[in-house]
Amino acid sequence: MASAASATDVADLDADHAILRILERRIQVEKRSVGMAVAVVKSGRKRFVTCGRERLGDTQRVTPDTVFEIGSITKVFTALLLADMSLHGELALDDPVTRHLPPDFPVAKHDGREVTLADLATHTSGLPRLPDFRGEPFSPEWNESLARYSIPEFKTWVAEAHPPPPVETGGWWYSNAGYALLAMALEHRGGRPFETLLYERVIHPLGLRETTFHPTSAMSRRLAEGHNPDLTPSPPNNLGIFAAAGALRSTPRDMARFAAAVLPGSHSRIEKSAQLLLTVQRKMPWVDGQQALGWEIRNAPGGPFITKDGVTWGQTVSMVFDTREHVAVVVFSNTLPDLKFSNLSSGGVGAADIAYHLIRPQIPMNGEGGIRYYRSPGSIGRDGEI
Repeated sequence: MASAASATDVADLDADHAILRILERRIQVEKRSVGMAVAVVKSGRKRFVTCGRERLGDTQRVTPDTVFEIGSITKVFTALLLADMSLHGELALDDPVTRHLPPDFPVAKHDGREVTLADLATHTSGLPRLPDFRGEPFSPEWNESLARYSIPEFKTWVAEAHPPPPVETGGWWYSNAGYALLAMALEHRGGRPFETLLYERVIHPLGLRETTFHPTSAMSRRLAEGHNPDLTPSPPNNLGIFAAAGALRSTPRDMARFAAAVLPGSHSRIEKSAQLLLTVQRKMPWVDGQQALGWEIRNAPGGPFITKDGVTWGQTVSMVFDTREHVAVVVFSNTLPDLKFSNLSSGGVGAADIAYHLIRPQIPMNGEGGIRYYRSPGSIGRDGEI
C-alpha cells in the first residue's frame, strides 16, 4: 500500500477531496480504522473531513462533534496550566517540585539534584513511564490495577530511587508518572483540585465546551468506541490518578478551536502560555528534534514542525503545527494504530502518519522512509503513549 501518489493529493491543505481519499483508503482498503476525522486550521479558517463510523456495531457516522479520547494531548493542557501559573507568579518553571507538594511527598533526586517542574513537563525527571502494575501490560488485570492505583502507593513509589534512563536517551524518558506528579504539584500550589484548575484556567477560557474528563450525557451519545488493530472493540481509557497524563476527551470541533488558540498571533486568552511552552527545549535523542513543555518539535523535510500524539487503549489523535505558515492539522482515529515498526513514532500508522504527511507532504505515510522516529524507551509492552 504505497502512499507516494497521495503526496500530490494533499500538498494543498485546501483539497478536502484528497484528504477524504486518504481516510477512505485507511478505513475501507487498509482496514486500519473504523472511523476517522481531520480538522484543518489555516489562516484562522477551520475545516473538517470525516469518514467511517463512531462504533463498529452501528451506522452512526463520525462527525466534527464525535467525542474521541485524545490521550497524551492531555499533557499539553497540563503544561498550559503550568505556564499560566508561572506567568501569574505563582511558581517558577525551575522550582523543585517538592516546593509545591505536601511535606509528606518526598521525591527521589535525579542525577543528584532535585527534580524541577520543567523536568517533569519535558520528560527529563528520570521517572519511568509508569509504576509496575499487576498482570501483563494492557491485560484486564493490568488496566484495573492502573485505574485503582492509589496516591499513597504513588507517594511510596516516587520516594524510592529509580534507575537512570538508558544512556542512549540522553536523560529523556517519556513519563506519564511525571505528568501525574506535576499535576499533583499544581493542585497543591493552586489550592484546588487539578481538574477544577484546568477547566477554569485553560479549557473554559477558550470556550471548549466538550473537552472534559467526564463526558455529559449528551456527549456520551456521541462517544467514539475504541477498537483494537483487528477492529474488535476495546475498553474505554481509565487512567485513575494518572488522568493528567492522558484522560481528556474532546471533539474535532473543540480541538480545531484549541489549535487556533495556541497558534501565534491568535490573541487568545492562552496565547502567552502557549508561547511559553516552546521557550523550554531539551534534547530528544530518539527523535531528530527537541522536547518542549508538552509539545515535541521535530525536524523534517520541508522544515521543523510542532506535534503531540495521543494513543489510548483503542484510539489515537495527532496534532501538528507549522507556526510560520499558521497552519494546524488534527487527525483522529477510533482504532489503536499499528505500532510495530521501529521507524515510527509512538503515534504509529493510524493518525500520526497522516497528520505528519498533511503538514509535510514530503513525509510518506505507512512508515515508508522519511522522518526519523523513535520507539519510545521505557515503554510497557508496546509503544503507545497513553
